[in-house]
This record gives sequence, C-alpha cells and structure tokens, in this order.
Amino acid sequence: MKKCPLELKWKNLSGVKAPGALRFKYWMEKTLECLKKEKLIKKIPEGKMEMQMIKSAKIKEMNAKYRGKDKVTDVLSFSFMNGDKFPGKKLIGQILIDPITARKQAKEHEVSWRAELEFLFVHAVLHVFGFDHENAKDFKKMFEIQAQIMPNQKFARMTKQIYQEYFGKGES
Repeated sequence: MKKCPLELKWKNLSGVKAPGALRFKYWMEKTLECLKKEKLIKKIPEGKMEMQMIKSAKIKEMNAKYRGKDKVTDVLSFSFMNGDKFPGKKLIGQILIDPITARKQAKEHEVSWRAELEFLFVHAVLHVFGFDHENAKDFKKMFEIQAQIMPNQKFARMTKQIYQEYFGKGES
C-alpha cells in the first residue's frame, strides 16, 4: 500500500487507556480506499485528520455547543473540507470520541470496546466526507458503505441495533 496523503493526528485526552493511533490509522486508510474504489471521492485528500479521545463532560459541552443537544454522546465529527481551513494546518476533519460512552455501548452492542471504538471512528470519518443518517434512506446508504469497510457480522448486528434506536422497529 502506498503512503496515504492524509495524516492522522491522534490524542488521548480522556484519562482512559485506549487503543493507539495505529489501529485508527488503519481504519482511516481502509475507509478512504473504499470511498475511492466506489468513486465516492475522486482522490484521497492531502492534509490532516485529527482524532481525540475526550472526557464525557467535554463531549457533552461540545454536543450542546455545536448540535444543541445538552447530553453526552459517543462521537462528534467536524468536516472542514468544504469550508474555511484552519490557517497552516491543512485540517480536513476532526473526530472526538468519548471512550466511556463507547464502553457502555460496546456492552449493549455485545462487541468488544475496541470494536466499538473502531466502528465509531469509521462512522465519523464517513461524516467528515459528507455522509449522514438523518433519514432512513441516508442511513441505509451510509451504513452500506460502512458495511463494505467493516464486513463483519458483529458490525451488521450493531447497525441493525442503531437503526432501531434511530427509527424504531423495522428493517435496516
């Protein structure tokens, strides 16, 4: 595999021992390769993707500030691809993950904590590249792409659970 032009900047500010940057770099590159192969992006952009593990209180604060939801969430993502770039940083996206919330969800989804973190990270990378799941149609499109990136039965089960959380009982 040739060197990825998108660099991952990883920080753990949560105080919780978590998997290192190499796992997330692997999943970022796999996600980008899939998007390119499926012609969902023309080329892999040059620049930086920032990923931080942060405390529950901080992600709650950020969720309230940027989404108007005054509650803890598992992951937030911010895309800077189509707007103003940070001067000199070449930052195309930022991903914030709460490892404590991810641990709780891993139990609910019956997967390892590491698998939950990886799932959330890939999901957030897709958000940075413009995918969303505000309605059932967009949900299916986004999670079909995620299933191509992470083709494992445990992730398929998680997707079905998440669909039911968003849209109630029914097919996913």
